[in-house]
Amino acid sequence: MKAVHRIGKIAGIVLINTIFASSSDAATIYESGHLGTTGVSAQQLFDQTVPGSNVNLSVFLGARFEILQPANTTRVGGHFVGFGEGDSIFGAIIALTGESDLPDSFDLSTFDLLGGTKIDLPLESNEVFGELDLFLSPGWYAVVFGGSMFGAALGGGAVRNNTDIGIPSYIQAQQIIGGWANMSPNFRNHRFVVEGTVIPEPATIVLLGTCGVLLLLKRRRAV
Repeated sequence: MKAVHRIGKIAGIVLINTIFASSSDAATIYESGHLGTTGVSAQQLFDQTVPGSNVNLSVFLGARFEILQPANTTRVGGHFVGFGEGDSIFGAIIALTGESDLPDSFDLSTFDLLGGTKIDLPLESNEVFGELDLFLSPGWYAVVFGGSMFGAALGGGAVRNNTDIGIPSYIQAQQIIGGWANMSPNFRNHRFVVEGTVIPEPATIVLLGTCGVLLLLKRRRAV
């Protein structure tokens, strides 16, 4: 009987440990579109045989998104291509006050900037990322990309052969204008991604943990 009781106790512990382990698995926190065909060259974007958008020191692109549970980001990126050897862009996350809010500054010099990272670009388009470790509480944010910040070079291109998921809330900033503007619904088919870990709400963890305890008690009564 003692041996069976011990097995039941171990089973309950394993279940609870599995719950906590699953909360650390990497996930896609946000994606604006499904990845299209990769291997697109800069020349194809220049010729517009494949549509694309400039991402550089004077043109920033991004998308707004909402999260409903706390999360830790691990990296940001998307479908991009470099225009030359060694090209890179930055990716950053901005805190917003709501679904219609925009970043407070073109040069990201204001306190709504949470952090940024460098993203190296390939000469043939691919999905590329830069590491970015941030904690995000539930609310609205923007993931934005540009050039000549956070150690990035002049920039590159965002390929627009992807398929939008729903109606992404795309935004853009141009230095000549000096600020940010809404670009939806005509500014379409980018792939911008935020990856990380969604943190379960405390109530959910307690509920799942209780299930493990009940399973343990059930096994003990059966014995």
